[in-house]
Amino acid sequence: MRLSDKDNVTIGKDMLYGGAIVVLACLIMVSVFTQGFGLVKTPPTICPVCNTTNTGNTTQPTQPAEQPLQQLTVAPGKMPVLGQASAPVTIVEFSDYQCPYCSRLCSGAEEQLKQTYVKQGKVKIYFRNFPLSFHQYSMPAAIAAECANAQGKFWEMHDKLFASQAAWSASSDAATVFKGYAVELGLNNATFTACFDGQTPAAAISADMADAQTYGVQGTPASFIIVPKAKISAKAMKDAVSALNAQYGAGALTLFENANDYTVLVPGAFPYEAFDGVLSKVTY
Repeated sequence: MRLSDKDNVTIGKDMLYGGAIVVLACLIMVSVFTQGFGLVKTPPTICPVCNTTNTGNTTQPTQPAEQPLQQLTVAPGKMPVLGQASAPVTIVEFSDYQCPYCSRLCSGAEEQLKQTYVKQGKVKIYFRNFPLSFHQYSMPAAIAAECANAQGKFWEMHDKLFASQAAWSASSDAATVFKGYAVELGLNNATFTACFDGQTPAAAISADMADAQTYGVQGTPASFIIVPKAKISAKAMKDAVSALNAQYGAGALTLFENANDYTVLVPGAFPYEAFDGVLSKVTY
């Protein structure tokens, strides 16, 4: 069948443009909802610290709060001080006369400390007993030193015991050796013998050991460097301990405080440089 001229459908330009616009708008809407027809995917924003997905703004990392220092107050004990009592810095050493590492500390770091800090009136040292049970003559040696102290010769006996550690440790009769040292040091023989045989200082030695355990001492030697807060800033002290731990291993030294002092635990026969790393930062 042939259409007549009056039956022909005429599509105007305006109709064509309008239809095209409607189709195009539909395509755009579909593209938005399908993220480009699935061809392009927008990555989520990743938090750089916590590693969680965040579709908004990037979350800034927060710094952890600094942990407060543990509280600790270390008493110097009752033995005579080595150095000037007015020295601002105190070192309290827990030690065992038969411990080879204690002997190493005595002849090494401690000897250098005497020359550079003790004699200059900057540091004073106190000795406290911590005889280990598996050392056969540790307790008798501690008693010998305490009995010598009763006659005013503690540090002389202290030095003698460490200097001759190898000899009396190998002896089958250390008691006789210790009594011989008392004679060499000019002590009253009868008085020393009565003190040593009666184990008069045993209670005082046990008190030292009990204190050491409350301070966290787990072996010998264990030295506590006590610095008044008025002599060093918190930052300088923390930086010094952090630097030493970076050198000797994380947690090698532990920093404590109380209302007036900072205290550093140096566990073991550390070299002189470990002590100097703290002491050199102090204002004397």
